[in-house]
Amino acid sequence: MPDDAVDNRSEDPSPGKIAVLGSSGFIGAHLTLFLLQMGYRLSLLHHKADPDYVSPRGQIESVQGSINDKDALVRCFGGCTQVYHLVGIIAETRTKTFRKTVAEGTKAVIDAAKEAGVEKIFYLSALGASQDAQTDYFRTKWEAEQVVIESGLDYSIFRPSIAYGVRDKFINKIASMVKYSPVIPVLGDGEYRLQPVYVEELAAVMAHASRLDRTNGKIYEVGGPEQLTYLEILDIIKRVLGRKRLTAHVPISWAKIAAAVMEKILKPAPLTRDQIHMLKKESICDHTIVEKEFGVTFSRLEMQLQKYLRKR
Repeated sequence: MPDDAVDNRSEDPSPGKIAVLGSSGFIGAHLTLFLLQMGYRLSLLHHKADPDYVSPRGQIESVQGSINDKDALVRCFGGCTQVYHLVGIIAETRTKTFRKTVAEGTKAVIDAAKEAGVEKIFYLSALGASQDAQTDYFRTKWEAEQVVIESGLDYSIFRPSIAYGVRDKFINKIASMVKYSPVIPVLGDGEYRLQPVYVEELAAVMAHASRLDRTNGKIYEVGGPEQLTYLEILDIIKRVLGRKRLTAHVPISWAKIAAAVMEKILKPAPLTRDQIHMLKKESICDHTIVEKEFGVTFSRLEMQLQKYLRKR
């Protein structure tokens, strides 16, 4: 756990039972570990009957089902006072769409939570979610937020910028290109800004919210302490890895054409037009609000990358 992360030591020998949806995902896996360290008993929803987690002291129960399976959700939520809903997709597949997974899935979660007697929902949204967003991803995230807000249950919503860590699919993809390619493609001018937040610190904040009544009814935008352009992030990764690489700027119009072709052929596509738009739109916020609310100091990108990236 990072030195500046929220202190998650249990204050209660039996703090209760919490359900986590999306526990096998990048952020969900870290959140689950923090909640276990805090002493919670957990109920996890899995597509497979046996989860990958080793259950310490019988702390974990597993329910097989999907986000749209209300009966499975009700079973998963049995005896839980709080639910963390982290299920989402970044690109559509032949069977999983933003509409079905994000918007309709969240409605199923709320319906099941009410039936099971859950008191509070924690929803993982995205920085940029809005009613008039130009992407299906951001629009359905906003719609899911409205379902949570209008549910009548206590809630907290987290909107993170890019989360990074050992298994992330953004920083690590760039790092792989820096390691093995002499030329790095950059979409457009590369001057669009992001605010990378270390996944363990994001998960620690989300876990600690389970004990804070003052988080009820609040939407938190979460980002690291630096607003960095894509080119600045690339330079940091090159510096950490000790590589000198050329960059090739790819016009946005060309990238959108390539993405449109990939969307037709591949499900999920490795690059989509929505993702290009989201990248160009930027993902930044005032990080000091969450730091003050939770008493944390978020890490600078290069500091964390120095700890794990160059060792791999």
